[in-house]
Amino acid sequence: MSMEQRVTTLEEVSQTVIAALRSFNQSMRRYEAALARRDQAMLQAAGAIEQLWAALELSEESAKEAAAALEQQDEAVQALLTFVPVTQAEIVRLDSRIDRIEGG
Repeated sequence: MSMEQRVTTLEEVSQTVIAALRSFNQSMRRYEAALARRDQAMLQAAGAIEQLWAALELSEESAKEAAAALEQQDEAVQALLTFVPVTQAEIVRLDSRIDRIEGG
């Protein structure tokens, strides 16, 4: 092989290596951009998960508060029910008294 052919071959190999390095560099840039997008998506997902946990905690607190309010309401109803017989007896007494006044 002549010196001229060797130089030509070396130039072709150099151009092929340079093209491969450029292609590799572009691939690495795309890979880094994809990693950055993945990292951003992971941060957004983490934020969404934190918001979901906070909402669940609020929901649990609301459920506990609602249960406590229902319990208080039940206690109040039970307390009012204790007055029903007394109220009925008073109504009967007043009704009898009205009957006596009207009749007599």
